[in-house]
Amino acid sequence: MEVAMTRISQNGQIVIPSEIRKDAGIKPSTKFIVFNEGGNIMLKQVKKEALREDMVLIDKIKRSEEQIKKGRVVKIDTKMSDEDIDDLLMA
Repeated sequence: MEVAMTRISQNGQIVIPSEIRKDAGIKPSTKFIVFNEGGNIMLKQVKKEALREDMVLIDKIKRSEEQIKKGRVVKIDTKMSDEDIDDLLMA
């Protein structure tokens, strides 16, 4: 993990230090999602693969919420794999 210091400009711009960009594979025009979590600002690169996974996760959450509203309950063994749990919940 690389660590470096930077500062914000008067225009609100922040430079990501070169060693961090190289380590993360960040190239010009890379897009980010910016989060504010209790005053801690976080950046997440927007990548096609990750975006697809996030969309699938959002769909699973929505379907789970619908099942909860209908009163559907499923008991899960904590020793089960994530895939087995997903299969059981999404059946």
